[in-house]
Order: sequence, then C-alpha cells, then structure tokens
Amino acid sequence: MKTTEKGIVYKTSRISYISNYVLVILVVILFYLTYSTFNLTFTLIATNVNELISVFVVFGFLILITFLLEQPTIEQILRQYMITKTDIIKVEGLIRKKKTFIPFSNIGGVTYKKGIIGRIFNFGDIELTGFEEGIVIKGVANPEEAYRILKHRIGLVVRPPALQKTQR
Repeated sequence: MKTTEKGIVYKTSRISYISNYVLVILVVILFYLTYSTFNLTFTLIATNVNELISVFVVFGFLILITFLLEQPTIEQILRQYMITKTDIIKVEGLIRKKKTFIPFSNIGGVTYKKGIIGRIFNFGDIELTGFEEGIVIKGVANPEEAYRILKHRIGLVVRPPALQKTQR
C-alpha cells in the first residue's frame, strides 16, 4: 500500500505468489532428476541429437523457472489499484493503459477472501461488485485494512458527512 495525493495505491503482494516459489523448488528437483536419469550432457554447440535434446531441456527448465520467479514483478508492473475519495480505479498495462473506474456509489458489494496460505502470510483478494462490472484486487497484503477503508469510503458516499452528523 502506498499513499499518494490521488489516493491509496495497492499492488499485488509478492508473498501472494508463494505457490510459485514452491513450484520453482519442485521444478529444480524435477530438472535434477531428469538430468541425472537420462544422462544428459549440456553444451551450447550440440554435435548430436542427445546434446540437442539436452540443450532444449535445460533452456526449457530455465525459462520456466525464470517465469515463475518473475511473475510477481511483472504483475506489480502491469497492474495497480487506487482507492480515491470517490471511486476505485484499476490500471492495467505497460504500453497501452486500460483504466477501469467504479464510483463508490455504484458498488453493490465488497468481499475479501483469504485462503489457508493467505491467512498464514496475511494476504488475500478483495472483490468489488458494481452494477455493470466488478474489480478484483488480487493478492493484496493485509486485505482486512483495505476492506475496512473501502467500506468506510462507500459509507461516506452513501451517507454524506452532513447526513451522518444529523442522524447521530
């Protein structure tokens, strides 16, 4: 969470990709088992079919491991969510930006979900349903705080501060 003059900015938490890190460990073990079982020899210049297969296996595993490790960074670069005083904004894209606005007055419901691992490491998804479309804030750290802020801001829009004072 980062606060700017426009509002509060949320990005996907790196810890929400803990399953990727577990998969990396499994892929490394699988790579070791594959490499040792099939007696693959790795050289950059393949002279026979066995060495060529070895090159493809090694580069395939390296690409998979790199993707799994860098997916959180890519997600943080490509997607962010902003909570302003009047609406929630989802910004997607790197070169071509796509912005989705939902005014708080159009939000029908707010829920947050935490799985087992999310409860352990304190991350989850927040789902905002609007009348026409919804926004899911994926893998945000401390979703209860974001949920509380959203519910408060929605309450201010539904019942403006002037009405809240007279109703007390």
